[in-house]
Amino acid sequence: MSKKSKTLLITLAVLVLLGGGYYASTIWGKKKNASEQPAYTPPPELGHLESSGLVKIENPGVTIEKINGFWELTYLESGIPPGGIELDQSSVQYMTYSLATIWAERVIEEEPEDLSVYGLDNSTTRTIVTDSDGKKAMYILGDMTPARTAYYFMEEGDPKVYSVAAYVANYMLSFLDGIRKRALFPAFEIPAMTRLWIDLGETQIDIIPRDDSPQSALVAPFSTYIVSSPYKYPRGADTQALDTLLTPFKGLEIADFIDDAPVSLLPYGLDKPVRFILQTQLGSLELLIGNEFNGKHYVKLANAPGVFTLRGMESVTDVKPFTLIDKFALIINIDQVDHFTVSGGEKVLSANLQGSDDDVVFFLNGKKTEISAFRGFYQTVIGLLMDAEIPESSGQVLNQGTAQGGNITIEYRLNTPPGARPSITLIPFDRDFYALRQDGTIEFLISRNQIRKIFETADSMKYEE
Repeated sequence: MSKKSKTLLITLAVLVLLGGGYYASTIWGKKKNASEQPAYTPPPELGHLESSGLVKIENPGVTIEKINGFWELTYLESGIPPGGIELDQSSVQYMTYSLATIWAERVIEEEPEDLSVYGLDNSTTRTIVTDSDGKKAMYILGDMTPARTAYYFMEEGDPKVYSVAAYVANYMLSFLDGIRKRALFPAFEIPAMTRLWIDLGETQIDIIPRDDSPQSALVAPFSTYIVSSPYKYPRGADTQALDTLLTPFKGLEIADFIDDAPVSLLPYGLDKPVRFILQTQLGSLELLIGNEFNGKHYVKLANAPGVFTLRGMESVTDVKPFTLIDKFALIINIDQVDHFTVSGGEKVLSANLQGSDDDVVFFLNGKKTEISAFRGFYQTVIGLLMDAEIPESSGQVLNQGTAQGGNITIEYRLNTPPGARPSITLIPFDRDFYALRQDGTIEFLISRNQIRKIFETADSMKYEE
């Protein structure tokens, strides 16, 4: 072997030895560092009880107990109000998960000399949990930590001071308020409603499902509910407006509990409340609604003494009946009509419909019209919309209405229901409006522009040769 070859082999051997040594030293270093890392220490555990075994929880002035599988309020320092206080079983269950065994964040001090530093020297926030075997744990709550994310905490019989998460402390601080039943009414959809009654004092609104009465037959076909009060003539309900009104009541929950046994309802405006009654296929709800306070209203159930607050009640307290009705004066499906007239205005318009379905033929003042043109004319007649309620004390204005022109009457002769002759009369009110008279009632205004459009559309009618 040449000298050059020997030198190359020696160099390779040295490189192999150096590489192996580096690898071995790296592995050893990693193992050494791993062995030097502290072992995982679980957070301190307090209480050592099973949540399913708890049967009693005592907080200052309040005691709840598990009786026949349900948690009930058994003691309240101020006295349990008539009708009691219903607890939310799910909320109590979550609380037992947190209080049976508490996982502290860390130990703050092993053997504190001065508990006043932590607000634990004379703490009145003490909670006792007891299981079915009689085993107890007493928790003592102190001040909030400087970071304001936790509280100082102790367990009776243990000298250490711990820190616990704020959510644990909140169960102790807002004990009863956090577990009371807040749900007042389940979620529902409008078709489930069977009646709505709102008493605003001088005005009462009553909304019921549409029935098969003759008057209901003349309500807009898309209206599934009737506003039977406060108007003398029943009106179809505006479904969208009704849904907006009732949205806060779909899954209604109490915001704040105010007073379980009020001495007087006057401070809450509940001595003269707005009364709200909702009946659905899922159940009924009757509320008394009082004053507004910080974006919420004071409310109580009609059959219970407690006062609480709810959000969204302005949808009821501020409601105007006019917003809840569909605004069509008299809308009738063209398939129901044999004949109609518009009389008393600039001219008499007399329309006849002959045949049915695709074979129907339309006539205006005896002349056969084009189908599309007639349908456009018909839309202006049945599309009359009420613009507003008639202002109070307007009788004198109506009596002098002839000074603004004569009355206009629109009358139909129907085939469904057979022989029915519904009509409306438009009485001059002022230079801008007619008053709508319907079935002997005068309650709404319709703009003159809408009436003018009827005659303008008739004047532009296209006829067949």
